[in-house]
Amino acid sequence: MKYVVHVMGMPSSKYGGIERFNVALSQALMEKGLKSVFVYESYPESEAFVEDLQKNHAEVVVSDSRWHPLRFCKDYIQLLKKYRPIIVHAHFTKARFYAIPIARFRGIRNLFFTIHSTMLPKKEIKPFTRLWYSWTNKMSKVIAVSDDICAVYKTNWPNAEVRRIYLGVEQVHGDKNESRGKLGIPQSQMMLLTVSNFNHIKGLDVLCKAIGLLQDRGEMDGTCLYIVGQPESDREALGKLIDTLGIQEQVRMIGISNDVPCFLTAADIYIQSSRNEGIGLALMEAASAGLPLVGTKVGGIPEIVRNNYNGLLVPLEDEEALAKAIGLLMHDEDLRKRYGECSRKVYRDEFSVSVGVEQTLDYYGI
Repeated sequence: MKYVVHVMGMPSSKYGGIERFNVALSQALMEKGLKSVFVYESYPESEAFVEDLQKNHAEVVVSDSRWHPLRFCKDYIQLLKKYRPIIVHAHFTKARFYAIPIARFRGIRNLFFTIHSTMLPKKEIKPFTRLWYSWTNKMSKVIAVSDDICAVYKTNWPNAEVRRIYLGVEQVHGDKNESRGKLGIPQSQMMLLTVSNFNHIKGLDVLCKAIGLLQDRGEMDGTCLYIVGQPESDREALGKLIDTLGIQEQVRMIGISNDVPCFLTAADIYIQSSRNEGIGLALMEAASAGLPLVGTKVGGIPEIVRNNYNGLLVPLEDEEALAKAIGLLMHDEDLRKRYGECSRKVYRDEFSVSVGVEQTLDYYGI
């Protein structure tokens, strides 16, 4: 049996977009006679995700590169000895930095790493990190998850072999009324949605301030913002701002959930107010669900949100512009419908999971 080792360098707290991509990728690899091994920082919290991996004969290994780097390196060397993979694919910072050099020293030639977050200009990257990239580019291939990241990477290291591959997502299907019934959301309510895991990076404070502006103008009657995906600590911090703004009745903080597809099919408008975004898988899922989109002009967001086509783009950290864009869509049902139809087309053309898996296998040389 031949193996592909995927070093994720992250915990898996839900059955989200990247988990669904990994299931699809492991299935495609299995069909080509290859078995996948996924290395996570902790055991995935979604049993359904693990079960779907196991259906594809994939294995899950736990080793924490973030808090226990020496232990990770020891475990990882033993893992390479055990499986003798023909491909190693690393993700996220800590795991990537250790996994690629160790695999190369073990004689593995087919090495890949993915850049998921915004890439800084070379002069702003720490000297040691620049050295690592310069060295590692000679022994591995790079995947950038957006055109924006790819362009900056190529500017930083013109000789690197880098390709933009959208991970892609499965299309979200569902009946709006049934989804609202399951979630306990009134059928008559205007439902705004964002799926965001961290307050500052995702600009949730800016979004809440925009909701506060709409509330002050009397535009939030019968409307509610649902924030899905936050860990407990972030919900507590954001809750203080929500109390200060007096919008407790207009905002619902749901926390981490495996029902994101249900929330998407229940929603009227999807909002991504990020300060920094490589590219948003949840935003892709929102497009697949046929939602009109609102997003900030950062990172890869404009690659999904096409201004005045399937949504509206607003400047970074501008709650006034964000409130205006949200309000425009709230009050124009025809515009929401038109943008939603265009979102589905954008998804079908560029962001389906099958396209991302096919391009990844092609880059692997399989």
